[in-house]
Amino acid sequence: MKHIILNLLLLTNSIFLILYMGLTINKNITFNATGTVSLFLSSLMLIDITYISSCNVKGNKVISLFCGLLALHSWYILLSARGDALTSMVFSALSPVIWYVSINFILMFLFQGGGYQFKKAVSICLTGTCICSLIGLLVSNEIFALFYGIQFLTGWLCFIFIVVFHRKRTAFVIKAEWKRILFSFVTVIILFLAYYFSTMGVRGHLSNFGIYLPVLLFSMSTHSIILKEHSSVPLSTVFSRCQSALILFSGAAICGLSALASGIGLPLFFLMLDAMFVFVYACNIALDFNLKHGKSTMVRESKYHAALAQLQQEEQLNLEFANFLHDDILQDLLSIKNMMKKAGHPDIRKIITETLDNMNIYIRERMQDHRPAMLPKLTVKENYQNLLEYISQSFPQRNIRITFECPDSLFLAAPYDIFVYRLLKELVTNIYKHSTGEKAGITLTQDNGIIVLCIRDNGTADADTLSSADLSKHSGLALITERVNNMEGSVKITNNFPHGVCIQITLPMKGDVSYQYFISR
Repeated sequence: MKHIILNLLLLTNSIFLILYMGLTINKNITFNATGTVSLFLSSLMLIDITYISSCNVKGNKVISLFCGLLALHSWYILLSARGDALTSMVFSALSPVIWYVSINFILMFLFQGGGYQFKKAVSICLTGTCICSLIGLLVSNEIFALFYGIQFLTGWLCFIFIVVFHRKRTAFVIKAEWKRILFSFVTVIILFLAYYFSTMGVRGHLSNFGIYLPVLLFSMSTHSIILKEHSSVPLSTVFSRCQSALILFSGAAICGLSALASGIGLPLFFLMLDAMFVFVYACNIALDFNLKHGKSTMVRESKYHAALAQLQQEEQLNLEFANFLHDDILQDLLSIKNMMKKAGHPDIRKIITETLDNMNIYIRERMQDHRPAMLPKLTVKENYQNLLEYISQSFPQRNIRITFECPDSLFLAAPYDIFVYRLLKELVTNIYKHSTGEKAGITLTQDNGIIVLCIRDNGTADADTLSSADLSKHSGLALITERVNNMEGSVKITNNFPHGVCIQITLPMKGDVSYQYFISR
């Protein structure tokens, strides 16, 4: 539902943008070069919004934020060609808002929407300085310039600090996305030069626009992954790629001929072209809603339909299973447990209570297996620490002292974070269940795209015996080995000094695969 609401907001924004373009064209029949270029760039961004949002069938937050940023930019560029008081005020108000959204988008892309150290502090700084800038605009231009300068400087300092502090994360993204970033850089330079020379007559055009261009360095990364889902737009269930191209080409030709016949030329052509794409966008929204709610009939099987069906099936299965355990099992067990407190025989009541407690623990373990509690507001290390604490509480009869060594700035790109989460849960649970030792140590590192997870204990198990044991009796370890090997990793079992075993898992973390998974999920 949130995805539908966001699409409707973007559609509403596009309609108002077209209305404003129409009013501008009506008042300026003969457009100058500045107005024409601004209209062209705004139209280009509006068309891009409709395309990206239509492909974002899974409602990814980073893509949605990128669409919002494009919407703000389209207004900003269009308003730069006007000079009246009200337009200038709105134009100025967009500056701190765009800067705030830009920094948030870059950080969200770098960390795939997950938690990282100092995230809360950075969010407070960015939000606070943005609000102060907007308040300063209502006071005077001088106060606004002061606060906006502070916001601009604070934003850069926060961004540089996070990038330097999490430099390994930044290097990982650059290594995975360097081709797209380079292409984005070249594209940005060309568009910036076009904007610069066409708006030289606008006061403050460079200082007010050029500072927002760095965010577009990641635009090609977003577009390249969206292109892999190009046939996932809802209308692909009705029209083939050739049919869609023919329809769009015909529409563009009609818009061009109508603009030539009217005598207005390019401004009217851009306006009509925007209106056509917004109409197609509205059709995509309606068809997307029908497909997701089962209201469509006789639609052609497509990549979109197959991907959506698979997504719905997987998520529905997980959700139904979790809801079943929570609503139909846990609630009943808790109710019975409460009623048993009133039972007359204390021994029977004790046995029933203990049995229910054990079942409660078992069911919650199964829920954790199907829906790992990876909280996006926490860092990777904090999520894993919570997991270890949860496992420890699940075995109150075992007194095992576990040490967990992991850098605070550790990052694991999706879906590797969930995969390591499951590995950690399985191996640590095995220690509590089968190890005879009272100590265990865990180290987790990631360097140059290589994840190394090492778990050791001081029990009586032997590496050779464990490696050659019957796999049917160690199905958990066999399954872990199979999954790690499938992801081109390795599992090594050695003896721990002075006694016990050490299981070391080495796993390559591939950037291109992880970012494709992240954007497309």
